[in-house]
Amino acid sequence: MSEDRFDLSFDGTLTPGADPAEVRQRLMAAFKLDEGSVERLFRGHTVIVKRRVDAATARQFQQVFARAGAMVNLAPAGPEHPRETRSADADAPSRFETPSDSARLTLAPPGALLEEPSERVAPSLDLSHLSVVPGDDWTLEDCGPLPTPIPEPDISHLSLADDPDRYDSKPWNPADR
Repeated sequence: MSEDRFDLSFDGTLTPGADPAEVRQRLMAAFKLDEGSVERLFRGHTVIVKRRVDAATARQFQQVFARAGAMVNLAPAGPEHPRETRSADADAPSRFETPSDSARLTLAPPGALLEEPSERVAPSLDLSHLSVVPGDDWTLEDCGPLPTPIPEPDISHLSLADDPDRYDSKPWNPADR
């Protein structure tokens, strides 16, 4: 049976009354960190400090953070990833990582609502200026735009009279062109 493992994360939460500048200095001294590494801890999002540590190591980290004036979060470790990043010194918390968004995702049960429906009230609208076609003898075609009338051309000057000058006496042959 394997020993319980924990992931340690820090989200920037300080103990009540702690001075942020002093907390940064204490964490720098306790973990021998440079200013850039400490600033990554205080960016405003959760940072993974250590992954898959045993209970004794987790308590030690909690005590060190508490003495510095910060609160470290402890969560049961998930399954071990084959490509976990390691620093040169495996015990040094200099490899601060942010947890991936996919690690926090879960599936909702089938048919469950993804979020609670909000109570929406229909706005009060003034519809007095609208009207409906009265009666039951209308169709959707009545709602469409009226077609544009096509003007009839004036053909009064045209006639069907024969023009004797226009026609030859012999029939037309395409080869005579």
